[in-house]
Amino acid sequence: MNIKEASKILVLDPIHGAEVIAEELEEVGKEVEIFNPYRNPFLDQTFSKGLDLVIAPVHLNPNFEVVKQALKREIPFMSHHKVVKEIAVMKNIFADTKVVEVTGTVGKTAVCELICQLLKNNFKVLSHTSSLTRFKSAEEEVQFPRIGGAPANVLKVMGIASEKNLKPEIAVFEISLGLTGIGDVGVITSLEADYRIAGGTKDASTTKIASIQNYADAEAEEIEGRNRRSAVIVLPNSFAEMPADIEVKGLNTNFFGATAKNLWLDDTEHKVLFDGLKTVNGDSISGGIKFNFEAGFYGDYYRNGLEAAFCTVLSLGIPPGEVNTGTISAVSGRLKVEKRKGRFLIDNSNSGTKLTFVDEITEMARRYSDKMILIVGEESEYVCEGVNEEELKEVVANAARDFVEIIIVGAEFKDKIEGKTVFFSDTLDAALEKAVSDSEEGSVIISNVKTWR
Repeated sequence: MNIKEASKILVLDPIHGAEVIAEELEEVGKEVEIFNPYRNPFLDQTFSKGLDLVIAPVHLNPNFEVVKQALKREIPFMSHHKVVKEIAVMKNIFADTKVVEVTGTVGKTAVCELICQLLKNNFKVLSHTSSLTRFKSAEEEVQFPRIGGAPANVLKVMGIASEKNLKPEIAVFEISLGLTGIGDVGVITSLEADYRIAGGTKDASTTKIASIQNYADAEAEEIEGRNRRSAVIVLPNSFAEMPADIEVKGLNTNFFGATAKNLWLDDTEHKVLFDGLKTVNGDSISGGIKFNFEAGFYGDYYRNGLEAAFCTVLSLGIPPGEVNTGTISAVSGRLKVEKRKGRFLIDNSNSGTKLTFVDEITEMARRYSDKMILIVGEESEYVCEGVNEEELKEVVANAARDFVEIIIVGAEFKDKIEGKTVFFSDTLDAALEKAVSDSEEGSVIISNVKTWR
């Protein structure tokens, strides 16, 4: 069952884009109903209209009654990711635009931002991440309202761009929980720091791996006037070591990483090397590019991000001589080192941060000073997936000996975690003010709070 064949459609989850999808489907003549399984009780009359198709996000809990009843009635399901691809095809919205979509468990926003830096000045780029959506060219920059990373928001962003009469040459999209298949290049940044979704029934990494099939399904299709056989999938080197049942067969793939066969970084010389790297133009290229990265030590996080970004841009068929190799900077809120009133601030507070990063950041911080303050926790009003209290207790207990002070953000944690040097703050901003006040010049403040940035 595809969109063209369906007449009556139920779209689940307005919190994560159902309304955007429904509006698009209504524009092409479909009869659409929206249902919110989180807040509405299941009503049997939902199915009395003879539904042809149910559209649901990949993270939806299969134990919702509406899902069980649809399966019982043998109504076909389609994911939000796949319907976005089909709508994009029907509306031909990327006819004159090369598309990159980026997913992964860690590093999505940073990789998108680094890709945009590598494309800077030479291209008109529309970039959509969980932090910022903007159109940028050599002549202008247009910022959009803040929009989340749900796959349906690809359609929303392109609608706004059309209204503003913006004509991007390249569009870069951060996509939650998998690839839709719309891209010329599809990128998986990482499968590390995995987590459970769909009511704890499956791993996020499994869903992201399965989404590669959205490209395989389109391999021989004509989409938006382009032959999709030229699409390229960019993967971390860990994929090459995975079992054979990981289906990338028949697709053009490039692997990046320390021992990858297509692209890797010599960070001692600030040089990226590539060998047999496939492009959307059907070429295979080899060589090297020197670049400048702003001062500071960033560990594996930025090494991996830079490798993924360079691999993506070259996969797009951008000639190496047109890649920006000027000063590439760290991304705000993604392990960015900056000065604040004489203190070193290592800022890793964002929507995707995890407590597992604290050890690596602590090792980085010691390069600046042994006097350190740690800020952890969550600003719960800004995130869907919060911080686990028991995991936070363990991190605080293990970190206590390394830090002069630990500040925990989030009212829900107050008085639940003990320690002589443990303090609590309702907001990240207030925690940063306290950290500055309680430290001396030359100290290090680590900010690793889950918040929407």
